[in-house]
Amino acid sequence: MRSESWLFIAQLALASGTLTSTCLPDAVAVDQRRNLTNIAGESFPVGVAVFTWASAGLTSAMIEILTEEVLGYNTRVEPTPLSSSVQGMYATLGCATWYNADDRGCDNRKVRIHMVMDSWWTTFPNVIAALTEKYQGEMPISGGGMGYKGGAGMYVPRNVLDTGAAEGAAMEYYKSYNASWHQPWKYFDNVTVLNTSAEFMPCAATTMSHNSTAYNYWRVTGDDAGVVITGNTYSSYCPDGYTWVAPSCRSNPLTCIMFITGGDGWDVSQGLQRSAVFNIPLMIGVANSWANYLALPPKYKALIYWWTPDNSFLELDPQPFVLPPQDKFAYSQGDVTTASEDVDIAKVISFDLDFMAPNLVKLLGQSLISMDEVNDMMRTWKANSSASRHEVACDWLKNNEKRWRSWIPDPTVCNRGSGLYSEATGHFTATRAAADSCRACSPGMYSTPLQDNVGNTYVCQPCSAGTQQLSAGVVECDACPSGTFKAAQSVDECAPCLSGYYQDELGALACKKCPEGTTTLLLGTKSGLGCGCDEGSIDVSGDLSTPALCQPCLEGLTCPTMSTLENLKAGSSPLGPTTVPQVEAGYYTTAADPLVTFKCVNTLDCPGGTPGTCGGALEGVPCGDCPQGTFYAGEAACEQCSAGAIIAWIVSLGLVLLGLIWAYHFLNSPVTAKASTLFSTTCAIGMMINLLQNLGIIGTMSVPWPVNLAGFFSFMEVFTFDIDGLAFACISGAQPVWRYVFTVCFFPVGILWLAFCGAVSRCIPRLQSWDPVKVRSTIGQFLQVGFSTMSSTALVPLVCYSHPSGQRSNFKNPNIICGSESHTVMVIFGSLLLVFGVCGFLALCAWLAYMCPTFSSTGRYGMVQSSRFLLGRFRLDVWWYGVPLLLRGPLLAMSAVIFPDSAAIQILCCQIILIFYICLQVYSWPWKAPILNIVDFVTCLSLAILVVLTGLYVPEVTGDTLRAVQVCSMILLGIIFGVVGLMILLAIVALFHRAAIGSQQELWIMTAGRTPQPSSIAGDLHTMITVLNDMTVEELKDKLGTLGIYDLKHLLLGMSVLSSEVVSTKDASCRPTTVSSSRVSSKAFTAKVVKVPSTPAAAGHAMPAEATWRSEREKEPAQDVDVNKSALV
Repeated sequence: MRSESWLFIAQLALASGTLTSTCLPDAVAVDQRRNLTNIAGESFPVGVAVFTWASAGLTSAMIEILTEEVLGYNTRVEPTPLSSSVQGMYATLGCATWYNADDRGCDNRKVRIHMVMDSWWTTFPNVIAALTEKYQGEMPISGGGMGYKGGAGMYVPRNVLDTGAAEGAAMEYYKSYNASWHQPWKYFDNVTVLNTSAEFMPCAATTMSHNSTAYNYWRVTGDDAGVVITGNTYSSYCPDGYTWVAPSCRSNPLTCIMFITGGDGWDVSQGLQRSAVFNIPLMIGVANSWANYLALPPKYKALIYWWTPDNSFLELDPQPFVLPPQDKFAYSQGDVTTASEDVDIAKVISFDLDFMAPNLVKLLGQSLISMDEVNDMMRTWKANSSASRHEVACDWLKNNEKRWRSWIPDPTVCNRGSGLYSEATGHFTATRAAADSCRACSPGMYSTPLQDNVGNTYVCQPCSAGTQQLSAGVVECDACPSGTFKAAQSVDECAPCLSGYYQDELGALACKKCPEGTTTLLLGTKSGLGCGCDEGSIDVSGDLSTPALCQPCLEGLTCPTMSTLENLKAGSSPLGPTTVPQVEAGYYTTAADPLVTFKCVNTLDCPGGTPGTCGGALEGVPCGDCPQGTFYAGEAACEQCSAGAIIAWIVSLGLVLLGLIWAYHFLNSPVTAKASTLFSTTCAIGMMINLLQNLGIIGTMSVPWPVNLAGFFSFMEVFTFDIDGLAFACISGAQPVWRYVFTVCFFPVGILWLAFCGAVSRCIPRLQSWDPVKVRSTIGQFLQVGFSTMSSTALVPLVCYSHPSGQRSNFKNPNIICGSESHTVMVIFGSLLLVFGVCGFLALCAWLAYMCPTFSSTGRYGMVQSSRFLLGRFRLDVWWYGVPLLLRGPLLAMSAVIFPDSAAIQILCCQIILIFYICLQVYSWPWKAPILNIVDFVTCLSLAILVVLTGLYVPEVTGDTLRAVQVCSMILLGIIFGVVGLMILLAIVALFHRAAIGSQQELWIMTAGRTPQPSSIAGDLHTMITVLNDMTVEELKDKLGTLGIYDLKHLLLGMSVLSSEVVSTKDASCRPTTVSSSRVSSKAFTAKVVKVPSTPAAAGHAMPAEATWRSEREKEPAQDVDVNKSALV
């Protein structure tokens, strides 16, 4: 690099930042200068980047001085010089590492370099196009031309021109070099003076060796001798390896004119073609270094490659080699023999400079300088190498003040797109008097003309209502786009329409409200068609080109905002997954009518999602059946029927029939007051079966059981004849109606089977004839054991739960719609079973319980023995308990029938029923074996607690259920306070009617019944004593031996009452030895109390002086006390 360039770079580094000295006498003081301010409010000086060539440095220095000292802006010179016009584009674009060709750092742009001078950027159209496409509005723009054009190509030194002119030869024209007509070599040095190997690059290292260069030369000129062809590769032929010789002097190199170029062969292709086409005797060589490129032209008379403006060869005053005007088409075809075009040298500025400093942009556009003026400044600087570029530029400015004064814009004459601005207040103004500069109108404003007594200018006004402007420096505002509005004049942007509003017109002052029941998903909706249904409703119009037709979504459908019927069917939405309606888990809709929802009993059966989706292989509405040849195995699984399952059912039915025969023989033992071991065992088995049936009934409640309990209760439902999971469909068929009919027929088949066996036994002599009494008892036992199951089976058709659509399904068979023909068939068979099986058997049992005492007293023992299934398990004084016990299972099942849709009410009813039976069982203590009473109490209490815990799984009650619970609560509170009030009332009555309590005339309400008359009891007791006196001890012992434990306990209790309250106890021999003395005698509270002295102590020991208190009637001999002790043992 030449020494001037090194000097320029050093000066540039020293001059980076703001200039500290001034040039002009009236310069703006440094402390009064201002920074630029961008739209974001950031403040910074005017950034300047300078190219490495002298013309750029000097012209930039001129603008820097005027920018600071006249316009009053701070400037900052980038310390790293620009080496190419491409770097200048990236620098003014705001790229961080514009100097790095591998990574310009344009991802996070920040514009801090705002202008560069003397740019050749138009010679890079491809780069400009690529950057403009990528960065569009942020692409640097032209700040105007420099006033001169740039040229490059072959130049002729001034001394050659002068010598030729003296002889009448115009050596600047190409025609003067035609060797056929002229001898141009005589004006140049002989090529023999050149040291080609020391001063030039080998041809192989230059563009002369490039295939395109040599091929185009050969194609244009047809000179085979000037190229070397190797296969399909062309290269220029250099005889000495360093220089190429033209055809016109190839035979005599002494007639050649040297053309010196640099780089890797600047303008070599043009030189080759022109020498052959125009018959110019050239010898072309490329200097092997920058230093030789600068040193050879002054050393030899030769044609040189040069460009302007440039200070490298100013002392030679070279002039352009004049060629025919450029043929652009020929150039595009590789023919470069005509002249090259001059290049517009320009100022390049950042895209935002016009907004921040419009007067500076005006200055740049108006500051034009000629090529001669630039050359003069470069000569001055080259002659005075110690001067800085700013000093040279300052001298020019001082000598040409009138010239540059014309460049300075009037600060209040604003261009179109800008407006009057006050730097002092930082605001746009409406009058010239308040302004001191112009600035591009900010976004939200527009430029409008202003004419005053000074002349024409522009001011910036806020956009009116209904308009906006997003860009800076514009002359009018745009109407608010559809989907936005603006209510008043301001600089604000048009606001997007809020949710629930839209705007389909331009320039709106307000948005339009969506129709009732609709809203918008996003802000800024541009059409009424963008109004979709609110959450909880769905658009059923089916046409996106029409307004939404909203319909409320039923329970079981999740309908977010903007739901449509098409999206529900498809399971997707173009607006995203948050707007997709879907069927909730536990519900089902058909594909044909997806808005009609059905509630499923089991959530796994209906996974939800798109309409028509069932879990596993289930089918039907709502997913309640398995296909033919399969059976429901739980958890939405349908399993194939197997031959083993069918055989198992046939065997099971056979075992049931055999079991009934076994029951006849082993469950008809004589009934006694005592509970035998076999009796207790069979009763325990019956209680266990009844418990499992009750658990199965509780499991049918519509409670959302957790997974672990759901499986347990599902299994327990087998004991209520819910046997679908046991492959029952494999023998009864897939139709739920026929499965139900077969279930109902089980009970009459069992009765008929026992009757058939009895009849057969009487018809076949060799068989032992069945006793009709035992047959009737076995039938009763069969119906009693299965009574809860029979009741729940009979009630199956009556348990219908509601769907959100208003329809009702059978709880056990959801695919059966209540009221349909299939359901009617189920109701008919269920009603027959309910009337004749459940109610008929219950009525029969109630009649037997009522009549059995009569049958027993009148000697109709056959009827009593036929009732052993009902009476035999209980104490004979509580023979009736079998009837209410039968009702427990049906009552529990009725809660699901009456309240199928309310799990909370079902739980409440079950709890009331179980509490009632706990109280009844504790009151009557009915079972013969005490252990059975305890077991019955514990199981019933456990069931009650389990039902209470079940309430924890029930969702919070609302609506009618909540109101019903509130009414029940108020009733219970009324009962509680009513009972307390009644007791207070009775206490008040007793104060005035002493016989009400504690006498034979006391009120029945106080004794919870009528008081027995002592006279009647005395007569009956005396008669019984007379009968007992006629019996021997052994006879009485045998009689007592047949009594049960509770009878014996009651007998002992009566004897205890007689002993302590009726029979005199003075005679110890009259006291019964088996009666406990723990009873407190009533006489002890009414006897006279006397003080009795204590007995003296043993010999030699004094007793304490203390007294004991005894009643006079208890003054008995000491030996009587010993007898009492032995009786207790």
